[in-house]
Amino acid sequence: MLKLGRVILELEKTRRELLAVNPGDKEKLLEASQKVDKLIVEYYRVKTVLGLRSEM
Repeated sequence: MLKLGRVILELEKTRRELLAVNPGDKEKLLEASQKVDKLIVEYYRVKTVLGLRSEM
């Protein structure tokens, strides 16, 4: 459960960074957006693993 909390905190931090990026700076916008995407995938991966463990 600790891993899930860390992913959520990192996702929120990165989301704030994304919102702070100047929309005209396409490179930084893309970089921040990709980082958010990766963290969303990580969140669901961890959530799925934890869900599978609780069913055992």
